[in-house]
Order: sequence, then C-alpha cells, then structure tokens
Amino acid sequence: MVDKNVPELRISVAQLKPGVFIRLEETNWFEHPFLFSNFKIRDDDQIALLRSLGITHVICIPEKCDVLPAVPAKGGETARPESEPVPREVIDRLWEVKKERTRRLKRKKERIAQCEERFNACIKAFNDILKGVTAGQADSVGDAVRFVSRMTGYFLDDRESTLHLMNVVDRGESAYSHPMNVAVLSMIVGKEAGLSEEEMTILGLGALFHDIGKDRIPKKILKKRGELTRPEKELIERHPAHGAAMLAAIDVFPREAATVTAQHHERMDGSGFPQKLAGDKIDRLARMVAIADAYDNHCNRPDPMESLTPYLALSYMFGQQKHLFDVQLLALFIRCLGVYPPGTVVELSNGEVGMVMAVNPKNQLNPSVMLYDPDVPKKEALIVDLADEPDLRVEKSIRLAQLSPEMLEYLSPRTRITYYVDPA
Repeated sequence: MVDKNVPELRISVAQLKPGVFIRLEETNWFEHPFLFSNFKIRDDDQIALLRSLGITHVICIPEKCDVLPAVPAKGGETARPESEPVPREVIDRLWEVKKERTRRLKRKKERIAQCEERFNACIKAFNDILKGVTAGQADSVGDAVRFVSRMTGYFLDDRESTLHLMNVVDRGESAYSHPMNVAVLSMIVGKEAGLSEEEMTILGLGALFHDIGKDRIPKKILKKRGELTRPEKELIERHPAHGAAMLAAIDVFPREAATVTAQHHERMDGSGFPQKLAGDKIDRLARMVAIADAYDNHCNRPDPMESLTPYLALSYMFGQQKHLFDVQLLALFIRCLGVYPPGTVVELSNGEVGMVMAVNPKNQLNPSVMLYDPDVPKKEALIVDLADEPDLRVEKSIRLAQLSPEMLEYLSPRTRITYYVDPA
C-alpha cells in the first residue's frame, strides 16, 4: 500500500521500477522524446531510455505511484542492476513518433483556428440578418433561411462532427454569439434526433431569433444587475410573445419557427412563461431550444466568474432542473456534448491540468484537452487526444476557483465561450 502522505522525492533513476510515477526535472518538453513530462513508469525499457538520455535523477510523486521506488543501496551502489543502453535507432523512433504527434496536433489547432474564423464570420453575417428581420424586411428572411441551411449542412453531412470551444475576442459581438450558440447547440440535438432538413431549418430559425423580442424591452432593464422588481420581471417575461409577434408580422417568416420563439421559455412543469404551457403542449422544437438556451446562459453569465463550467452546467441541469425540461431531449443533449463538454477544466491521471477543446461523440470519455504548461508558450500549447493515450484519463473536473491566476490566464476559461462544428 503506497503512503499517499509522503511528499515528493528526488530519487536516482537507479531506484525506479514499473509503477513509480515521476516528473522529469530540469528538462523541458522539447528536450526529451516522451509525450509528457509527468508519467508512470510502464516497464524497464523506459528506465533504460532515461539512462540513455543521460538523466540521472527524477522527481517521484508517491500519491500517484502504484509502488514506491526502491530503497537506495548502501555504499552508493545502485539498487537495481544497470541495463543495456537503448539503441540509438530506438530513441530516434520515439522522437519521430513525438514529432508526428506534434504535427497532428498542429493540424488540429489549425482546424480549430479555422472554426473560430468561420464562427466569427457567421456572427458578422448574422448581425446584418438580425437587423433586417428586426426591421421587418422580408428579404432578410430569405437570407436567414440560406444562413441556417449552410449551418444545417454541416450537421446533416458530417457524421463525425466535433464540438470545438473558441474565445470570442470582441465583447461587442456577444449579443450575437448567444443566438448563434443556441442555434448550433439546438441543431446538434436536432441532428441526433433525426430531424428532416425542413425541421432543421425551422429549428435553426426559431433558435436564431429566440430573443428577438428583447428589442421591445427597455435596454436599462435588460442590462440591470441585481434583483429585478416584479414589474421589471413581467416586462422581460413578455419578450417571447413580442418576438413571435414581430416574426409573424413578416408574411414569409415560417409560422412554425415563430412558435419556437414564442415557447422557448415554457417549462415542462408549467412554471415557464409567457403562457404557462406544460408537457406536450410545448412544441418539441421549442423544448430543444429551451435546453440549449438555458445551458448557454449557465455557461455565459454576465459576470464571468459566476458562470458555470460546461460540466457543472450539465450536472446542474440534470441534477437540479430535470423537471423543467424534456428529460429525453436533455439526455440526448448531454450525450451530444459529452461527459466533459468543451470548456471544462480537468485534471488528468498524470497530474496535468487542461481544458477540454473538443469532444469525440463516439468516445466521450476521451476528449481532446489543451494542457497547461508554463514552459510552453500559450500559442504552442499541447493539445492531446486522450483516445491516443491508453494510460491517460480524466481524473476529475476542476472549478475555476481552484485554478491559480496563471492557469486562468493560460487556459482562458473565463472568457465567453461559443461552440462550433468542425466539418473536417
């Protein structure tokens, strides 16, 4: 039984044996062929490799060990017999594996950057469309339908779609990223639910314009911080009805989509607004949008430090708010986003801390994680696919308050987050 209270130890490589968890000291990630600087010794070959690299001492972390290192022998002799040096070609092969992994990770980061550019371009396009629809322009409805159809194509054509997390740099565009988030998240569920192309378009339109009625609410009320008065709350609760009326006034806007906008704040137990509808009286597509809207609001509160991590948002919705939503659709939503959704900060089994960047729908326990490493520039941060690392797993989710200021800055989980589907 390993004593978990033993502090970290600096030990000789001669004391190592399989099952000892180590951290390489005085060498950064670019100077050794291992993918990580923290890892559990797998076999004697790894010990021989450490010797061949000229590494004489490492840091042992007892709390992560399966077994403790060997006790140093008296008289300065090694506790374990010296092994044969590892052939140069074996070391070269390990370096090549690491370089290939680095190239793959670089390509992944390039795809994420392309997703971010695409999403920001979508926000700018939606900005103009929203202004046109708000003004009642019929031509803008056609633009909106084509806009949703382009988004729908990603979901319908790409069975391997992955969610990516990105930071929206321009805070001035946050008003437009929320409806985009809700639309994308709703359509992810719609795709998984097997909706037709026509239904996906209706769902996307209803989600994109779900808050359009807030244009009729005084801005000072919408921006108010703190407790709302009863009259102020009643005014805000009218925005779904206002939005539906605005959309219905445009002859070419689909009535089914206006219904989604009208009902996105209704709740399964009848506690929603504005009509206090319950259960099956709520349009099914509106129930999808209700889940996506609530989730994004939990993740992106006005005060970023009050926002829930995506993992905690899903946990809260399923644990505390399940009665408010269609349970089957909520379960589908959770399955689509994964056990650890993008934006979740996690600790891995090797002690590394990182932020989930992407989820593989077919392998939800093994997301892609951007690792925190103060020795690696933020722009070059390592993104590791846990599906490629059989010895590595997510140990737990971490609350933002548990992170150091340096980790918060490096991972940037406090900024507003949005979601996009990578069609690559």
